Amino acid sequence: MEVGFESVPFHGKPVVWTDRHRTSQSNSSFYHWHQCCEFLIVFEGNGTVVMNNKTYPIKKGMLFVFQPFEIHKVFAKVTHECPYERAVIHVNHSLMNQYLKEYPRRREWFDRLCYSSEIERAFDFSRDMNLFNYCMEDYGQIAHMEQGDTQEEITVFILQFLSAVARIFPENQLESTLTRRKKEHSELIMQWLDEHYMESNILNKLADQLHFTRSYVSRLFKKETGSNLSEYLTAKRIKVAAHMLETTTLPVEVISHRVGFQNVSHFISCFKKTYQVTPLKYKINQKKNAL
Repeated sequence: MEVGFESVPFHGKPVVWTDRHRTSQSNSSFYHWHQCCEFLIVFEGNGTVVMNNKTYPIKKGMLFVFQPFEIHKVFAKVTHECPYERAVIHVNHSLMNQYLKEYPRRREWFDRLCYSSEIERAFDFSRDMNLFNYCMEDYGQIAHMEQGDTQEEITVFILQFLSAVARIFPENQLESTLTRRKKEHSELIMQWLDEHYMESNILNKLADQLHFTRSYVSRLFKKETGSNLSEYLTAKRIKVAAHMLETTTLPVEVISHRVGFQNVSHFISCFKKTYQVTPLKYKINQKKNAL
C-alpha cells in the first residue's frame, strides 16, 4: 500500500508543466497530496477521481483542480482498448498570484480555485473542449521552444486557462449554476471518517452507522474509489499527524495515538514511507525550516 506526500520541485518557477501523456497499460495509483495546486486535464479514459470527500468519473473533457495539501487519488481503469490520456499542471500559487496582480478579477477566481472549499473543482469541458485545447496546445508549443518560463507567456497561458473555465461557470453565477448531485456511499464514508478517523474499531462503527455489514462497506468503497478503505484512512491519519508535528509540541507517541494508531512502531513505519523520514526527524526539520 502506498500513500504519501509528493513534493513538486519548482526551482523558482511558478508552473511545472507535463505534456499530454498516453497510457495503455495499468499503472498504480494511491492517495497523495502536494504542496501546490494541481490541474489535471483528461483527454481520454475512464475511472474515478477522489478528492474533497467526493468521487468523480474520469472521462474525456474533465478538468480536476486539486488544492494544496488536499488528499486525492486518480484511479484510471486502463486497457489497450481504453487508454488514459491526460496533462498535468502544477502551480506555485504565491508566485502565480504576483503574475496576476494586474488582473484582479482573474486573480480572485484563481484564489478561489486554489483555496475555496465552497466550490466544485471538477469541470466538464466535453462540449467545449476546443476552448481548452487551444490554450493547452498554444502554451505547449511555446514551452517546447524554451520560451515557456517567461512571465509574459505563463501569465497569458493562465489567463486563457481561467477564461476557458469562466466560460462554463461565469464568475457572477458560480455558486448558483452548480449542479448538486446525490452523494455516493464512498463520499458519506469519507465525511464520516473526517470526524472519526482517530477512533479504534473503525470498520465496525462505520458499518453500524450505515446499517451495512463490514464486508459490504469495504466492497462499496473499493467499487466507488478503486482503493481499500484502509488506504484512505491511513492517508488521512498520516496527513493530520504531519500537521500536528508542525504545529504542536506533543511527543511522537502522543500524536500517534491521537490520530488513531494503536501501535507507535506501525505509525513510525507508515510515516517514514510517506515522508522518507521518521516523525521525530520530520519535527526537527520543520523547526529548522521555521528559523
